[in-house]
Amino acid sequence: MTLFIERAKLEEAEVLWTIQKRAFISDMQKYNDKMNPYNETLERLKEKIQNFIYFSIYLEDEIIGGADIRKRSESHYRLNRVYIDPSYHNRGYGFNAIKLIEDYFPEATKWDLDTPHLSLANHHLYEKLGYRKIAEHKISNDLTLFDYLKEV
Repeated sequence: MTLFIERAKLEEAEVLWTIQKRAFISDMQKYNDKMNPYNETLERLKEKIQNFIYFSIYLEDEIIGGADIRKRSESHYRLNRVYIDPSYHNRGYGFNAIKLIEDYFPEATKWDLDTPHLSLANHHLYEKLGYRKIAEHKISNDLTLFDYLKEV
């Protein structure tokens, strides 16, 4: 089965929003964080698709996830949010989607991201992709984010 990414289209927003909610509900329950992507409105997701670099992640002809990428400079990008529908977890799709995203920007020499401190599977994934933890910052009593950096 072929995994690929395409710039998200406005008409895909509702599908992406539904997947995003499924992907982040467990974090919402665990950390009770008001800024959690689970709480993002459909309208805000549509704004991101229109104003930022936003990808739909496809498996064959089905959207299985999304990615919000931010350009920090000519050679520095941020994986602001990458998510895969939980029914497709642990099959290598997140790993391969991130590789596709990184390959989409050959000029990038630096990537950064953050992820919750208890998301051990995420830590493993990012480290396997060459990211290294460089810092952490406390958001609340329940949530600390780990900052990761990859230099190519």
